[in-house]
Amino acid sequence: MKPLFLVLFILLTACDSQPRDTSKLPWKTAVTATGATEVFGIPIGDVTLQALSIGLHKAAEVSLFETPKGALNLEAYFGKVGVGGILEGRIVADLEASDVFLQTEKKQAKDRDATPNNNWKYEISHAAGNKALQMKVWRMVYMPTGQYEEKQIKFFGKPEETISVTKTAQYRLFPQKGIALLWDTEGGEIFYYVAPKDFPRLKAILPMKIVQPTQKASPLHDDKKPNE
Repeated sequence: MKPLFLVLFILLTACDSQPRDTSKLPWKTAVTATGATEVFGIPIGDVTLQALSIGLHKAAEVSLFETPKGALNLEAYFGKVGVGGILEGRIVADLEASDVFLQTEKKQAKDRDATPNNNWKYEISHAAGNKALQMKVWRMVYMPTGQYEEKQIKFFGKPEETISVTKTAQYRLFPQKGIALLWDTEGGEIFYYVAPKDFPRLKAILPMKIVQPTQKASPLHDDKKPNE
């Protein structure tokens, strides 16, 4: 185990229980003085992966993904996470990695797997994993385990824009808050958090094809088991 991972492991195991905290709800957000979007007490857009892991009391699996069009993305998957001692959901963080880093890891990767939605997933080296801990999180995705009703969705406020995706699903966009949420009356919800300045970047990559979790899948890459 590398030094940074060892330090992180000690910090996480020292605080593995959480008291109930009603301030850590997905609609209780704020834009910080530095322009980050704070949710669950964590400033997205101004926090490293290491700090996010400490804040969530859980380490992440970091992998490199490549889309069918060749776009590369470094993603940290936390699996199921308890938030505020009240909620539970799966959390994914996208990291600010340089093109040089992404291309180097793709070239040096010893193995890759195809995901059902036609992406490639590459394993990264331990050295790259250590570097990833110091990278900033530009987007965090929260996928609650329970289905939300409209009265709960309304806690987010009135959206500035809505985008219909299917007969039962729509995106509700809150650019000034740095939030986009997918609400599906017949499926699960997905909440996206970014700094407001990154909202155009987020909006440009919101999936317009809904992939709901199956017994073997996650909504983002269709390759995670539901109990992870």
